[in-house]
Amino acid sequence: MLDKLFNATVIESMRQHHLFKAMDETQFDNILTFARLKSLSSDQLLFQHGDELTHLYYVIDGAIKLYRSTIKGNEKIIEVVQAGKSFGEGVLFEGFPKYPVSAIAMKPSIVVTINANKYLNILKDSNPLCINMLGHLSKRLHWMLKELDKQTLHNASFRIIDYFLSQVSKNETSVYDLCLTIPKRDIASRLSIKPETFSRALKSLLQKDLISIEDNHIILKNVKNLRELVQLEEI
Repeated sequence: MLDKLFNATVIESMRQHHLFKAMDETQFDNILTFARLKSLSSDQLLFQHGDELTHLYYVIDGAIKLYRSTIKGNEKIIEVVQAGKSFGEGVLFEGFPKYPVSAIAMKPSIVVTINANKYLNILKDSNPLCINMLGHLSKRLHWMLKELDKQTLHNASFRIIDYFLSQVSKNETSVYDLCLTIPKRDIASRLSIKPETFSRALKSLLQKDLISIEDNHIILKNVKNLRELVQLEEI
């Protein structure tokens, strides 16, 4: 566990996130009285599917894998949460919530842990804050529905390119060198693609001259063109 010291950079990052953005200074300062910084080593388990929800989490650095395990022992990655993102808030309002997934650090990571009950009490004291939170959770739900749509209605090449583009700034339009921070097998699981299908799709994208591959770097040869292809669903 790290000392509870939040520097200006961490605080500014937190203030821009939907968990805290609508809070006034008093509410946010209250959050800081019970928030903690937690350091995780690679492959360290944060919580397991079915555990009682005790905390919300905001990622400062690293990457946290949210996953479910099947009866046969197979693993399905639900999401990879990277710096600037949060998890746990979606099930906060269930009454006696339990984590619907397991969470493990994919590499050395630092997260902010926020006591769920104390956070909920702050919401209960402010109707405007509750309404704002509902709006953000609604956006999150729409995002998840879009992700489900992509995984059921589109082929592997589309999903892969769409995922790569999600890692690129909206300002980028030409060639972009994308460094993959998580293994390709985990990306495949996140996109509901078998590893062998993922490999074939990458080869197809190479043959179409849409990308090139150098170790863990994916070179997107024309970001603007790729966005247009995704928009037109022509990959």
